[in-house]
Amino acid sequence: MSRRPLPLTVYLRALKEARPWYLHLVGILLLGVLATPISLLVPFPVKVILDHVIGDQPLPRLLAEWLPVTVIGSKDALLTASIGFAVAVTLLTVLHNTTEYLLRETVSDQMVRRFRGRLLGNALNLSALHDEDKGVVDQVFRIAQDAPALQAMTIWGVLPLIIWGLSVASVLAVTALISVQVAALALVTALPVMVLIYRSQRALCDRWHCVRELESGLSRLAFEALGGQRVVVTSGRVGEEAHRLVDQGRRTFAARLRVLLIEAGFKIGLTASTGLGTAAILYIGVRDVQAGVLTSGELLLLLSYMAQLIEPLKQIALHVVSQQAAMACAERAFDLLERPASIRDVPRAVPVLRAGGAVEFRNVGFTYPGGKPVLRDASFHVPAGACVGIVGRTGSGKSTLVNLLVRLVDPSTGRILLDGVDLDRYRLADLRRQISVMEQEASLFSTTIGENIAYGRPDATPAEIIEAARKAGAHDFISALPNGYASTVGERAMRLSGGERQRICLARAFLKQAPILILDEPTSAVDLATERTITEGIEELMKNRTTFIIAHRLATLRRADIILRLDGGRLHVEGPLGRTRLVEAAE
Repeated sequence: MSRRPLPLTVYLRALKEARPWYLHLVGILLLGVLATPISLLVPFPVKVILDHVIGDQPLPRLLAEWLPVTVIGSKDALLTASIGFAVAVTLLTVLHNTTEYLLRETVSDQMVRRFRGRLLGNALNLSALHDEDKGVVDQVFRIAQDAPALQAMTIWGVLPLIIWGLSVASVLAVTALISVQVAALALVTALPVMVLIYRSQRALCDRWHCVRELESGLSRLAFEALGGQRVVVTSGRVGEEAHRLVDQGRRTFAARLRVLLIEAGFKIGLTASTGLGTAAILYIGVRDVQAGVLTSGELLLLLSYMAQLIEPLKQIALHVVSQQAAMACAERAFDLLERPASIRDVPRAVPVLRAGGAVEFRNVGFTYPGGKPVLRDASFHVPAGACVGIVGRTGSGKSTLVNLLVRLVDPSTGRILLDGVDLDRYRLADLRRQISVMEQEASLFSTTIGENIAYGRPDATPAEIIEAARKAGAHDFISALPNGYASTVGERAMRLSGGERQRICLARAFLKQAPILILDEPTSAVDLATERTITEGIEELMKNRTTFIIAHRLATLRRADIILRLDGGRLHVEGPLGRTRLVEAAE
């Protein structure tokens, strides 16, 4: 297991992430601190009734100076005033708790939403070659399940510890004014609690990491089974997949049980320690009443304060223990957030509004991490507006070529130029606005059809969206839907046929109007009639655009001006754009 940061480091990292809400956190802290004086007032009316209404003890000087003479001179009036004060304190407590709760929940929601957005943004910007054995499901789990640890570490973590610490100090100070002996005994009671906290936290944090990894694996197994539903069902493997999930759940529960046993042992020790301390304080207090050192009202007040002292001590101890789960989640989330994106803008990157479309590879080589080279010394030039066909066996590097062009990956050696400028000199966002991609598997999102078409141009008008759909041959079937362009496509767009999905993607490309078009076998999964419709739209889209077409069928490449053929470890550059040359490449 890799060395993890110290708890203080994780807390400081969480507070850094919460920087936009520092003023709100201060407000929550002040409200929390205000709870202590309010709670100190709660038992005071009962003390007044016992000592000064039922008993005959004289009123304290401060109280006698503050109360009207009519109240001081009448026990009935003093009783009424005490009850009225108790009601006022209760209402103040309710108002305080409600205000604090609403502020906490509002800030928590905003904080976690922003944090999740940052996590997703960084996950999307990670290199396509990021070495992550656990895959996208683990990243989704961290975004959905681990991200709330930010609020657990700040709003429900650091702030309560400060508030409870101040509460303990305040109650100790007030208690010492009544009985120094009892206050000292309360401090002694806290020592074993601190030892329990120290002994438990790291063991719990280690085990919570294990639990979260297993829970992430549980989600991964379910995702894989549902994603491959057709294969699972037709292969008769439903029972086996269910068994795998149950077995993973069993291991997850075993890990959680180990955590629960440690926590149970901690709670037993904590209860025993605070229970013995309370018993000792009660014994000393009763003996002081018998000796005339304390009044019955003072004993009641003292016991109430001791409850307010011991309870925060218990809460601090339980809180530190429970925070280990949040700490494990926070570390996982921060790990995803801090993974460096290998593809990023260089300093003083060049902006571009619209590229001409001329593409050149100069001695480009590429090697996957830990693998053998896919390209070596590849060179070719494509003028603006030309059509390039890319052919080759599966795994020969066709997709790698276009991934290099879009900068999903960067070349290991050599240079790639767009309009004579190195790709890595352009701003990433500007570069990717110059390229439209249509893939074999249409990528649609579970939102409306109109929003899917406008995905590359969210500022497009409804008229522009409809015009793009007409060019793609999609307007008629979209209009026939119950809600037209406002119809939702559903998860994974399963409500639409393959041809309909591809025509929506084609409409998206029409609307984006990018000068470079990449077609990754967009018609290979549709019937012949649909293919003809899509092909007609694609041919219209290709006009005056630099186009790269990945295809297995040579008939798809009849309009290609140049063919890049990956075959037998070599890249053949063929066509009327220049003399044929062989460029070495590994499969």
